[in-house]
Amino acid sequence: MKMTKFNNVDLGTYGKEYKKKRMIESIQGMSDREFEMVLKAVKAVEEMRENKYPFMGNFLQLEVVDSKEDFSCKMPISRDLLNPYRIVYGGITALFADMAMGWMLEELIEGKDKVVTLDMNVNYHNPGRGKELIAHCRLNHRAQNIMQASCRIENEKGEVIVTATATFLHLIRAPRVDRY
Repeated sequence: MKMTKFNNVDLGTYGKEYKKKRMIESIQGMSDREFEMVLKAVKAVEEMRENKYPFMGNFLQLEVVDSKEDFSCKMPISRDLLNPYRIVYGGITALFADMAMGWMLEELIEGKDKVVTLDMNVNYHNPGRGKELIAHCRLNHRAQNIMQASCRIENEKGEVIVTATATFLHLIRAPRVDRY
């Protein structure tokens, strides 16, 4: 791994102003492509403050789309998501499947309840190529606090890239009770 200004210094021991200065110096030396990636991350943080959706969902630019499925969402394919073979990293498509199924399930539950992934199986069918990926999700089964879902990820041409199944735990958040 190439050493950068940030690799060889423990920034945790320095103050916030020093970290900002080092970051500005690093940004000034970036190529346009590198700068666009940093800008994308900053935008994701800003959107996270507004929409309360996790950083990765904002970074991947997930967006709900209408479909005949229980739930569908899409994400653009950008250069920063491509591996050296110029296809979307397998981990990114797995993350997309997990986030899409989780998003669908959180739409089905109430209040401040959440869901967490217990296990997930991912099958890769075709390379992740194209302009965007679309995840089509379905709730397969629900029993008490366990939910099973499936996801099919296609590109804009309808080619199946990934299929995934997962089991989720429904975390029921009890209302806060004032003890005083």
